Amino acid sequence: MGLFILLPAYNEQESIAPLFKRFQLLQSLCNMDIKLIFVDDGSTDATAKTALDESQSLGISLKLVQHVKNAGLGQAIKTGFTTFLEVSEEGDFLAAMDCDNTQPPELLMKMYDIMVGGTYDIAIASRYQKGAKVIGLSPLRVLTSYGASWLFRIAAPISGVRDYTCGYRMYNRYFLVSLFEYYGNNLFTEKGFACMVDLLLKAKVLKPKVAEVPMVLRYDQKPTASKMKVLKTIAQTLRLLSKNLLLTWKTYNLRSVRPLR
Repeated sequence: MGLFILLPAYNEQESIAPLFKRFQLLQSLCNMDIKLIFVDDGSTDATAKTALDESQSLGISLKLVQHVKNAGLGQAIKTGFTTFLEVSEEGDFLAAMDCDNTQPPELLMKMYDIMVGGTYDIAIASRYQKGAKVIGLSPLRVLTSYGASWLFRIAAPISGVRDYTCGYRMYNRYFLVSLFEYYGNNLFTEKGFACMVDLLLKAKVLKPKVAEVPMVLRYDQKPTASKMKVLKTIAQTLRLLSKNLLLTWKTYNLRSVRPLR
């Protein structure tokens, strides 16, 4: 069983060195080869070169995939997932996380142990479990994330899930294969940050077994400005919520109709 880590990146040159040093330390402590899938989403700085240089210097396995131009987080995640399925084997795991050094890679081993020991399909690094903490994030972003989590827990509940919007997750390979088989090219339809919510809502159809691990999010360690457009992301998230409610309502009404005799 191998562990791959997907890092979608856009102009993250300054974040790479400190993040990769944490990967190197983690690799030495857990005595496990970590394989990075680095998707450079059309960066205009030296993101790709820095990733290659740091991985070679630190002895970290890295597969670089580059987009000619910036296509958005959704496309970067799709590229990373399809690349993982091409280079991985049955029994492997894929973790997706931000490349801005705000999410702790040290949490990966705990997520991995939970996935293996509990035969889970998805493990989520959660901001809403006991022991979690968010440092350095603006009050608006904190309120927005919490509000979205609260709404989805009510309107689109998934067993074991409290944090719907965090993209720091680990997936079992066989579950990703099942998702692609079920949705095909329609698995990824959101370009922006809402793609992670959309992916989780689509996974709901397959009734995944999900675990959450409390995370300390260190937004104060982010060296560059956030690329998230808050109002646009809120609008996309509300649209996804409305779409999910509509599908639920249609399903309920179809089940309520008596067939003709």
